[in-house]
Amino acid sequence: MCKVFLHLHDPRQANWTNQIYDFARIPNEGEYLTVSSDSTWYKVELIVHTPFSKDMDAEVYAVKVDHNDVMRRKLSTKPAISFD
Repeated sequence: MCKVFLHLHDPRQANWTNQIYDFARIPNEGEYLTVSSDSTWYKVELIVHTPFSKDMDAEVYAVKVDHNDVMRRKLSTKPAISFD
């Protein structure tokens, strides 16, 4: 497990929530994460690897996103055949 110091915030705000979480791996920039089954979604903006620290493997900065909007954009499908 990787110890990640996670910094979460709302878009265009400096209202940081900071807490250490255990991840199977360090998240990558551009990925989405959530901290519980009913938590909001966050998009990873910045990763700072900290190999010198005994307390954490990385610091990850992420911004709150609307998961419905993300799913709508990422999972949109088009028919294979157009009947126009």
